[in-house]
Amino acid sequence: MEPVSYDAESDVLYVRLNAGKSARQTRSGDLRIIDIAEDGAVLGIEFVCASGGVDLRDIPFSQTVERLILDSGLSIKLFA
Repeated sequence: MEPVSYDAESDVLYVRLNAGKSARQTRSGDLRIIDIAEDGAVLGIEFVCASGGVDLRDIPFSQTVERLILDSGLSIKLFA
């Protein structure tokens, strides 16, 4: 599975950082949802309304997330 996926119909970008089953989710603002494993590892981050750009401020592993999005070739504006 690719580390970055984008669903244009729902305008949701997902960045996968680790494999595993999500035990819980936390929100970082209204448009960012963080999937967390039972052991506390960050599995991935979902960005809602991504076509308007994604805010990487206060996101865990923001530099890694930024690199993965850039490497994906998607035309998503990044705010840091």
